[in-house]
Order: sequence, then C-alpha cells, then structure tokens
Amino acid sequence: MMLWLKTSSCLIFRVLKNSSHGIGKSQPAASMHIQNARTRNEAISNLKRCYDERDLVSTKQVHDWMMKSGMEQDTLVVNNLLRVYIKCGSLQDARQAFDKLVKKSVITWTTMLGGLAQQNRPEDAMQVFNRMCEEGVQPDAVTYMNILKACTSPALTFKWGKQIHAHIRSSGLEADDRVGNALLKMYVKSGHLEDAQQVLIEMGIHRDAISWNMIIGGYAEQGRGAEAYGLFSQMQQEGFMPDEVTYVSILNPRAQAGALKWVKEVHIHALKAGLASGLRVGNSLIHMYAKVGSIEDARRVFDKMMYRDVITWNVMIGGLADCCLGNEAFSLFLRMQNEGFKANSVTYVNILNPRASAEGLPWVKEVHNHALNAGLDSGLRVGSALVHMYAKSGSLEDARKVFDRMVTRDVITWNVMIGGLAEQGHGHEAFSLFLKMKQGGFTPDAITFASLLNPNSSEGALGWVKEAHRHALKAGLGSNVRVGTAFFHMYAKISKYDEARKLFDRMVDRDVMTWNVIIGLVAEQGLGYEALSLLLQMQRGGVLPTATTFVNILNPRVRVGGVEWVTEVHRHASEAGFESDIRVGTSLIHMYAKSGSIEEAQRLFNQMTDRDLFTWNVMIGGLADHGLGREALQMFEQMMAHDVRPDGITHVAVLSACSHAGLVEEGRHHFKASIQEYDFTPSVMHFNCMVDLLGRAGHLEEARLFIDNMPIEPNAVTWKTLLSACRIHSDVELAELAAEEVLKREPEDLSGYLTLSNIYRAAGKWEEMPRLRSMVQGRGIRKEPGHSWIEVNDKIHSFVVGDISHAETEEIYAELKILTEKLKGEGYIPDTQLVLRGIGEEEKEVALCSHSERLAIAYGLMHIPPGKPIRIFKNLRVCKDCHTATKLISKVTGREIVARDASRFHHFKDGTCSCGDYW
Repeated sequence: MMLWLKTSSCLIFRVLKNSSHGIGKSQPAASMHIQNARTRNEAISNLKRCYDERDLVSTKQVHDWMMKSGMEQDTLVVNNLLRVYIKCGSLQDARQAFDKLVKKSVITWTTMLGGLAQQNRPEDAMQVFNRMCEEGVQPDAVTYMNILKACTSPALTFKWGKQIHAHIRSSGLEADDRVGNALLKMYVKSGHLEDAQQVLIEMGIHRDAISWNMIIGGYAEQGRGAEAYGLFSQMQQEGFMPDEVTYVSILNPRAQAGALKWVKEVHIHALKAGLASGLRVGNSLIHMYAKVGSIEDARRVFDKMMYRDVITWNVMIGGLADCCLGNEAFSLFLRMQNEGFKANSVTYVNILNPRASAEGLPWVKEVHNHALNAGLDSGLRVGSALVHMYAKSGSLEDARKVFDRMVTRDVITWNVMIGGLAEQGHGHEAFSLFLKMKQGGFTPDAITFASLLNPNSSEGALGWVKEAHRHALKAGLGSNVRVGTAFFHMYAKISKYDEARKLFDRMVDRDVMTWNVIIGLVAEQGLGYEALSLLLQMQRGGVLPTATTFVNILNPRVRVGGVEWVTEVHRHASEAGFESDIRVGTSLIHMYAKSGSIEEAQRLFNQMTDRDLFTWNVMIGGLADHGLGREALQMFEQMMAHDVRPDGITHVAVLSACSHAGLVEEGRHHFKASIQEYDFTPSVMHFNCMVDLLGRAGHLEEARLFIDNMPIEPNAVTWKTLLSACRIHSDVELAELAAEEVLKREPEDLSGYLTLSNIYRAAGKWEEMPRLRSMVQGRGIRKEPGHSWIEVNDKIHSFVVGDISHAETEEIYAELKILTEKLKGEGYIPDTQLVLRGIGEEEKEVALCSHSERLAIAYGLMHIPPGKPIRIFKNLRVCKDCHTATKLISKVTGREIVARDASRFHHFKDGTCSCGDYW
C-alpha cells in the first residue's frame, strides 16, 4: 500500500506541476519542446518503475495521465507502456494501446507479437505479424525471434513456421546467429528434426555451442540417440567443446534404445572434460545408465561423485528399483538418510517401483513407516505408489488400508486399487470399488475399465462384466479401442462367445492379439472353417499372423471332417514362415493325426529340426490312436535316445499304444520301467491304461486283481474300462460287478447302462433289459444320439441312423443297396443279435445297413474320386457289424477307408483293418 501511495503521489505531483506551467497555453516553440521532452522522460521513468515492480494499478494510472497529456500517440512512450502491460499479464490493455497507436515502429510490432507469443496466443501473434508486413514495416532479428516462439507446436510449424522461414530467407537474416538459433529451436520443439538440421547447415560459421546443444537435445528427446551422438561427435570435429548443457542434453533417458555403447563414449568425453562428477552431468549419467540397464555403471558414477544432492540419491534409488533390485534400493534409501539427506515424495515414488516388489514386502513396510513418520504416506503421489506396491507384492489388505487412509485420491489411485483387486482375482470386489469411485464423483477413464477387466478376475464374472459394459457405454467409451479390446478379451476369457463376437465385429481397430483371440475362440467352438475364414480376413486387412495365430486356429476342439482343412492351414503357416516353429509344427502334427492322416503327421515330424517333449508326446499319441503300437514304441526309443525325459503324458501314450495293438508284455514292461527306471509315480490314468491293456487281451481276472491291488482309489473310468473288456469277451458275471461299481460312482452317466445292456443282448439275457430301461428312465438320462460325418469339397455332411434328411438321400440309399448286395456276394451276413427284438430279420438288416457310418461311407464313395482315401468320423464306438461290413467295402470297392470312432482310428484296406479286429 505504501509503495502505491508513493508512486501515486509522485504522479499527482508531476501532473500538478505540469498544470502550473500552463499546459495548453500559448508558449514559445523551444519552451514547448523542452516541456514535452520533460513529460516524456517522466512518463518513461514512471513506466520503468512500474515494470520493475510489476505494478498494474500504477501502470493504468500512468496510462490515464499519458492520455490527458497527449502522449497516447508517442511511439516511444507507448512501446514502454506495452512492455509493462505484457509483463503484468494484461494483454487486453496492451492490445488496446497497440491498436490506438497510429504510427508504430518495428519495436512496437515486435513487442506486441512477442507478448502474444509469450502468452501462448499464436494465432493473434501471427495476425499481428501479417499486418506488420502488409503495412510495409520490415521485421528485424528480434521480430523473427519473437514470432518463431509462437510456432513451436508441430501443427503451427507446418502451418506458419515454414512461411516465416521463407520471410527470413528473403530478408537476409538467416545468417544471424540469434535468428538461426530461434529457427532451430522452433523446428526442434515441434519435432521437425530434419528441417532443424538443414538450418544448422545453412547457419554455417554462425552456428555456436547453443545451436549444437539444441539440435543434439532435440534428437535425444525424440529417442534418436545414435543420431544425437553423431552430431555430438561432429560438434567436436568442428572445434566446439561440449559444455555441461551438451552432456545433459544428449544424456536424455528418452534416447535409451540401444544406447549403452555411445553412452559409454559420452561418459569418457565427460571424464576428460572434468564434468563427469559434477552434479548435473553425474545425475544424467546415473539416470541414463540405469535406463539402459547398466546399473553397475550407474553405481560407479554415483560412488565417484564428490557432491550429491537429493536428485542424485533419488535417481540412483530409482534406477536400482527399476532394475528389480529392491533390497539394494532400500539399503541406499537408509544410507541417504544416514548421510543427512531428507527423502522427499520423489524418493518414495522412486523406491516404491512395482518392478522392485519381488519378495520385497518386509522392506516395503519399512519404507511405509518412514513415509508415515514424514507425513507423506497419505499424499496423492506417495499414497498411490504404496497402494500399487502393496498390490503388486500381493498384500491387498495393506494396499486397501493405505487407500482408505488417503486424504486425496485421483483417478489414478482408484485405477491402481481396482487393478490390484482384479489382478488378484477379486473381480466382484474390484467392481464394487468401481461403483464407489463413481459415487465419489470420479469419472472412470479407459484405464479404469482396462484395470477392472483383468483376465485373472474372470471367475463367475459374467454378471458384473455386463454391468461394467453398460457403464462404459454410458461413459461414451464404447468405441474406445482399449476399452473395447478389454471387454472383448474378458468375454472371450469367460467363454461368452456371442458377446465377444458382437464386440469384435463392431471394433474398428483390431491388433494381431485381438485377431488371435477371436480366431482361438471360434476354433474353441469347433468352427474350423470359420476360424480359417477369419485368418484370411485378418491377412486381407493387412495384419500379419503370428505363430500364436496358427496355434490358436489348430485347436484340438476343431471339428475336423477331413485332412483338407489341415492342409490349407498348413499352407498358410508355411507361407507366413511358421512351419518350422515348434509350437505350430506340433499343432499341425496333432491335427494331421486327428484328421486321419498319420502319414502326413509323421512326415512333418521327421522334417522338424527342433522338437520338445510335447512334440514327441503328440507323435507317440497319434501313432497309438492309429493302432501303430510298435511304431509308437520305436518312437519312444528315439525320444529316449535324444535325451528327452518322459512325463506322465508320455507314459499314457505308450501304454495306450500297447493296449490298442495287443502288446501285453511290452505294456507290462513299460509300466514297471516307468516306476523303477524313470522314478515316476503313476496316477489313476496310468493304472486305467493297464486295466485296458489286460482287459482287451482277455486277462479279465488279472485286470480285476490289478484293480483290487491299486495303491490309489479306482475311479469310474477304471471300472468302465473293465466293463468294456467284459463286453469284448462276453463275461456277464464280471460285467455286472464292474457295472455296479460304475453306477455307484456315476449313477447319472448313461455309458455304463448301455455297455451292460449290450452285454445282456449279446448273451441273450433279454429279461434283464426292462430293469435297466427302468433305471435309465427313472433318472431321466438321455442317450447321446450316434452320428457320423464326412468332409467333401470343404463341407461337412452329418448323418444319423436311418437318416433321410440329406438332399441326396435317395442316391445314398441306392448306393447302399448296391453295396450290400456286393457284400453278401463276399459272404457278408448281417449280425442282428444286438438289434432290438420285435421286428423281422429283414427290418433288422435294413436298420444295420442304415447306421450313420455306412451312410457317410456311401456318400464318400459317390463324391470322393478314386485313389483318395475316404475319411469318416463317428462320435460313438463303431459296432461290430459295421466294422465287418467296412472291411468288406474296402475290398469290393478297392478304396481305403479311414474311420475315427470314439476311441481310435481304423484304417480299412483290401478287406482288413489296422486294428486287427482288436478294439
């Protein structure tokens, strides 16, 4: 207040003094000139005082006095007035004074546009500059320096900066080092580095250390460290010595990619210059070494520094934490305080780096105690860091305590806590917190939803995921790529195929991960051709597939109707360069074997240069499924010769191979060897394989005794396996015992009833059938209908027994009738003993001949060219009569028929089957 009174009193005194001299009265010209000069000097003197004190109120009083004294058009005084208004931040007053001034000097224009540029009013500044040029006032070096400050954003540099650069060229001022550096700064700030380098070249001898530092710093800031180092070297070759600013500029952490080599070179230069142990350069070296992963070099710089400040300690602690060295960071944190430095919020944020959380919970609690004592634990930055650290360390209880104590929270804090809960699988709790966040007046952002929709929180998530989806749509984030992708992945994770597919179809931007997920999800539904179609669509959209793409599409759940689909996927994998990828190759082997082409599977296996245990297991298992037991055993021997240690899956595959091929002694030997030689503890699955091996071979009593002596509890599969063996060998008494054990464990499973029913029928014990039928009906159990399918011309054709729904039904049954006559000519007699009583023999024969697998075979004979195998698939076990008939069909037609039933592959050729009638 006293200052204002003093200034105001001086002004009033001078105004009165001027009045007493009779301003406005007729006076001699010389006297008037002296008086005007005196008044101008007083005005400028008062404006200087206002400028120094940044006094806007007094400035306006001076301005009023100027207008009353007739100095409003005095260019020199108005120039000073503009400077004061601009410094006081009153651009509106400055602009009014500027616009009223009729005769403006270059300084007037320059001052005004400089103020506009300084206050980030680029459009106004450019408007003033254009008016200046239109009125014929030639800009000077300072004018250009000021206007260039307004054009440092990428858009404005492109819009106006290049235009101003052209003005400078035409004015001949581009050689001026100040203008050149202003141009450099504009291009560097806006990221136009090539233009900046061209300016540097054009400056020639006028460039100075400031020029070099700016362009080196620009390249480093843009992550182009190698180019920054090239300029650093060129700078010295041209005789300029790097200074502290040079080293700080080039040692920018953004320039870290592949930087270690040139950072060491810069370090050597800094050592020679005696700057490496200085605070600014030393801190920059520590930060840079830590960022490029050379924490040892960072520590060496730290240890050699004579003087350190809090920044030095913070950078070193942060570097250790970022390199996952939490314990070392904590030790340095304690040492920092022992040496008299007080940790600040940056210190705590740096040490509480989630990368340093491995086994770090004890010291995290200590750091928390220090922050608590310093009164920083409930602050926004430190509190958020503690919440994140506790969540990453797995201590959600501690994270929640910190979160609840925080005085201030922002969206980031809520996101961290929500994400921590979701990461640990607490989806419902995370969603509840999300609702509290909204109730607290916070607006969720894209990161909120991405944090909430963590795949780990998918357990029972459908309800709250749909609710969260509604909130996202209401918040206008439905079209956000990140949010849409998160919801898509979540729906995929919880197997909500329809919702995931809708989201995918609406997505505008899809990355390769999104494509991989939808392809895998479609394949998981068994839709092989749709998954292949998506692969083609993905490639047409310019997204290149990865190995994961092909692993996902080659999902074992894909319903394969033939080898053509696998061959097509194989072709695309080869063209994309992934045939030799171990995961893709193994998946292809699996699918070739599954589609009935064991020869192609083995060819691909033999071509692979890299194989892992999974590859060997898939190949051995494929051979076992195709009844090639001895080949499977040979493959196992090769695996052992390659020093690949077998696991439980290997042993199952080998035992299954022995079982399918009737290699009882070999199976017994392998089972003992797996325990004695490979130190393997069998599971119930391995014991079940042995029951199957013994039972199929007719050693039923040995199989029963084996079950009685199992060291672990037999399960339903154990007894089902024995029951199936009883069916093969017509042992009714043991079958009843096995069935009783099956039904005791799985009373709702139909397979046990059906197998026992078939055994009764084969034994002619029809009187037992009503009891079984009553048990099934009483439990409301429904039989899965048997069906077979075949792939022809990339289309799958399915059939059920007695099917008349196919478009070519008449032709199929006509083909079957001809086939049946040919078979009878070869001595075929339909086995009608398993067909229900109450119908005539002719009807029984018709029922047998219209089994689904025969309809599929007939259709294959009609449409698949001679010379190509006919491959059919059946969801249930092939019946004995169809097995006999298919052998004869292969003989009378000269065609190879490959049939996959519920348990194995059968290769029919020339009247024989690869199973040797042992299935």
